[in-house]
Amino acid sequence: MMSLFSAIVPRFVLLVGWVNNSAAWESLFGSQIWLLGGFLFFPWTTVIYGFVAPNGLSLLNWIFLGCAVALDLGTWGIGVFATRKQVSNYRGT
Repeated sequence: MMSLFSAIVPRFVLLVGWVNNSAAWESLFGSQIWLLGGFLFFPWTTVIYGFVAPNGLSLLNWIFLGCAVALDLGTWGIGVFATRKQVSNYRGT
């Protein structure tokens, strides 16, 4: 349930935000390629950056971005950890 939450919610937020105000998102990232990359690979980081970047990046905003990166990497790590027994090269104890 939590993995579904962490996979779908940020992408839904990005999609709704982009549909409602695509010019703001494009001006924030400079290109739709960066937005698409964030949508596919680092959705939490992209959402948090979209919220904090227009006001400038203070120390607290960098902390939020660091937590978002950790959450994105954790989402990828959970997927790798969950399928470790299905991978033939895994030599776990």
